Amino acid sequence: MNTPQRLPSTRLAPLVFAWLALITLTLLSLGLGEWLRDAPGLPALVAAIVWFKAWLVADYFLETPLSHAFIAFAPIALVLTDMFGRQFAELMQL
Repeated sequence: MNTPQRLPSTRLAPLVFAWLALITLTLLSLGLGEWLRDAPGLPALVAAIVWFKAWLVADYFLETPLSHAFIAFAPIALVLTDMFGRQFAELMQL
């Protein structure tokens, strides 16, 4: 079976769109952190933003559409650290 090779994109417009989306998401996460400082759902929301930003980087800049499963690890680590941070810190002191 002969599959065609996927060539890198040479168009600039999608990269500009992705870059502007990354900047917008970064400013949004900073604003959410300031406005919803003590909200219980904030870590999950920030983790979702981090996941989406990682997906944008992988898809538009690294052009690796098959590696999206690996992108989930950073947001999952953020949520787990928020939920069980004290227990992780206690384990590290042993």
